[in-house]
Amino acid sequence: MTEQVMVDPISAEGVSQRIAGSDTWILRGCSVQLPRAGLTAIVGPSGAGKTSLMYCLSGLDRPAEGRVLLDGTDIYRLGRERRAKFLRDRVGFVFQQYNLIPYLTLEENVLLPEQLAGRRVPRDESTQMLARFGLEEKRTTVASALSGGEQQRAALCRAMLLRPSIVFADEPTGALDSANSQLVLRVLRDLTMQGTTVVMVTHDVDAAALADRVVFMRDGAITGVTGPLDADSILARMRQLPADSTREG
Repeated sequence: MTEQVMVDPISAEGVSQRIAGSDTWILRGCSVQLPRAGLTAIVGPSGAGKTSLMYCLSGLDRPAEGRVLLDGTDIYRLGRERRAKFLRDRVGFVFQQYNLIPYLTLEENVLLPEQLAGRRVPRDESTQMLARFGLEEKRTTVASALSGGEQQRAALCRAMLLRPSIVFADEPTGALDSANSQLVLRVLRDLTMQGTTVVMVTHDVDAAALADRVVFMRDGAITGVTGPLDADSILARMRQLPADSTREG
């Protein structure tokens, strides 16, 4: 019997990126391996390259140098259509901009990716998911009439319905009050308990303190990778780490 080799769901090797049409580098030789079924927070000051790294890791932005493997697949060696299908089947995205269609209802927005993929979500399943995020009473409200917090929760709900093995979230609590932030973070934590790998970019050190692993960035480089830390330790490390040292601690 052949022994199955487990691979990290996310592996980046020497990922560098420059601003389109210029020689300005916004990512510099980023390498990281993230384990399965964990919550990782990417932190750093504004302009550190956090979102740029997430876009390269998630298959949305081809790096100028380096490679990215998701579940062992070198995603940028895939053709455009194959990569789009791979990401659709395995990866969930939660963006800062929410990307909801303003004239569709909340429920229509949540179900749209499944419909585009030719799948049918049972009504009770979508109802349960909306209730989980406190959105069941807003299901027929058009997206343009939702608050920022409701739109953020709708975006996360939409990603969860796809049952992805990997979820990338860009500032998932950025538009939320403390109660809704805790709800969203609890859902993300629950996902890891079900085997999903979650990566979030965040400025919120309290959110980062809930992560199993913290990736620190500055000036486009990964300056450190640690296990779980409390909020004060995360702040202290962000101030102290030089931009040329990558280590596990």
